[in-house]
Amino acid sequence: MTSRWTGRWPFRSGEWRIRDSQLFLALTIVIGVLAGLSAVLFALSIDAAGHFFFGMAPSTARVILVPTLVSLLTGVLLSKYFRDARGSGVPQTKAAYHLRQGVIHPRVPIGKFVTGVLCIGSGHSMGREGPSVQIGAGLASALGQWLRLPPERVKALVPVGASAALAAAFNTPVAAVLFALEEIIADLNAPLLGSTVVASVAAVIVERTLLGNEPLFHVPEYQLQHPIELVAYVALGIAGGLASVAFGKGLLGARRFFLGLPASTRMWQPAMGGLAIGLVLVMFPQVAGVGYEHIDQALNGGLLLWGMVALCVVKGLATIVSYSTGNAGGIFAPSLFLGAMVGGAMGFVVQWLAPMVNVPVGEPGAYALVGMGTLFAGIIRAPMTSVFMIFEITQDYQIFVPLMVANLISLFISRRYQPEAIYEALLKQDRVHLPSALTRQSVGGWRAGDVMRTDIAALFVDAATPVSRALERATTEAASSLIVGRPEAIAGIVAREALERAVADGRSTSPASTVMSVDWAHVHPDHGIDVVLDRFNRNPGGLLPVLSRANVQAVEGAITRETLMQVFGSQSARRPERETTGAG
Repeated sequence: MTSRWTGRWPFRSGEWRIRDSQLFLALTIVIGVLAGLSAVLFALSIDAAGHFFFGMAPSTARVILVPTLVSLLTGVLLSKYFRDARGSGVPQTKAAYHLRQGVIHPRVPIGKFVTGVLCIGSGHSMGREGPSVQIGAGLASALGQWLRLPPERVKALVPVGASAALAAAFNTPVAAVLFALEEIIADLNAPLLGSTVVASVAAVIVERTLLGNEPLFHVPEYQLQHPIELVAYVALGIAGGLASVAFGKGLLGARRFFLGLPASTRMWQPAMGGLAIGLVLVMFPQVAGVGYEHIDQALNGGLLLWGMVALCVVKGLATIVSYSTGNAGGIFAPSLFLGAMVGGAMGFVVQWLAPMVNVPVGEPGAYALVGMGTLFAGIIRAPMTSVFMIFEITQDYQIFVPLMVANLISLFISRRYQPEAIYEALLKQDRVHLPSALTRQSVGGWRAGDVMRTDIAALFVDAATPVSRALERATTEAASSLIVGRPEAIAGIVAREALERAVADGRSTSPASTVMSVDWAHVHPDHGIDVVLDRFNRNPGGLLPVLSRANVQAVEGAITRETLMQVFGSQSARRPERETTGAG
């Protein structure tokens, strides 16, 4: 099919390259404007929904019933119509970029907008930045698909839309660009830097035109009072790192529990979370929604020590409940909220201890500010974004040194006790495996997808199949191993030798699943041949399944000794050629 992109611009090759770049730049500006408008409208809609649902002085019954009943509605929407709109949206955006060539269904940004407004507006303790990222990326992808752009161009538009939406949502264009490179693309050297900058600037211009150039937080001028005060920021880094680990493990553990419940409860889980949040809001209304006004209080000395400690604990638990029960909203804002409370509480402790050592120290608000970046770095694992985000908030270099000290310590502790970043861990819970940094950087050469065979229907055997019949299948197919399960749901690998031993032991009628290997390796299509060869000999019988990254239980092919011999034993086999992806 002829692309609209190429069909409408039939230039000569030299002129075409120039026109292509110019057209992509124009499209980048359009996406920046659209993403900026979507982020502004999303924020205003959340505020309007909150006023509509709760009014000025809601009764206790209303506080409890609103999140419960609204979550009943969003549960239906998320289960039946917008299944990709659950949660933050950042993991789904990363998966679309790395695994689906940037293709996001047009209904996803619509569903994310609607369910995000309902969930956050009804009081769920979640942020709007993650959903804004998915909405912006979805709009960019939908526009690219509508124009029938080449796949690499559609893919390139995803981080462009994501950075633009985040820039408008948080009014920090530099941090938004770094977030797109650091978190979505996972490569600070990506060739899309120029495109993300242009789109982010366009989005911020839209946001400031509509809402004014008002900063998100009003931050007094802070500075390091004495070099020895860095010891206190080291302590803040340790506290932030431990708090990051506690929040991450709590969120993943709670989500694992709810995912383990029967599938029939999936529609009602958001309402379960809504009821819990309603009960919490009766005692702690400060944890509702995004909570930026309370962050502002912490930055300006408007909260006391025990109030910060209480809000930190309750906000963390409320966010875990809201997210793990499948509601639509992010953890970007909650991480900043938690950081402000942890930092502010540390600031009060430092002020209490300061007279004992006769050293001047900063206000608790300075520690709250650094704490925001510290928790963000520990939870989200985007340290560069964290540093520049705080700088854009303060416009003051004085905070750089304590911020970097605390961030690095928090990041080290978080990685030490929770090696996997939270967005990747959330995807793995959904059986989606992103390629590693090494896999993404490898270009050219043989990969698993090049050497696998796809005609493997005869190699599958149902888990309940008797051992004797499974052995007959292996013998008929001359296969040294069989795959137990179905193409969409692999259960394991069973070697013919294991089947023969089971028959010899008189277990002919036992299910094949009882003799399959418990410890077996697999690869993904983009794994290099070095990984294939390393894992091939780990499996019994010389059979290595090739599983989809988008669903780690789905089998795309298999690698056997025969396929390897056909590829590497043939002198006519040519090394595949690949080009690096990226545009703009």
